[in-house]
Amino acid sequence: MEEKLSFYEFTQLSKEEQYNLAFTLGEFINASEKGNVRFALYKLLNSYVEAVYDSTENKIITLTSFLKSD
Repeated sequence: MEEKLSFYEFTQLSKEEQYNLAFTLGEFINASEKGNVRFALYKLLNSYVEAVYDSTENKIITLTSFLKSD
């Protein structure tokens, strides 16, 4: 991956490529749980990625990326 990948370029990648980058290069920030749903936050380059997991089915429900706001 190019180090200067923009937020827009990241959002244009396939979901599988987004998952791979977030989980291999992203810095884990925090996680929380509500029922059988787990929310995990990763910092990736100049943005953040939230992964939502169904812990019962052991699968990703959604992956949402957003820019840091000050």
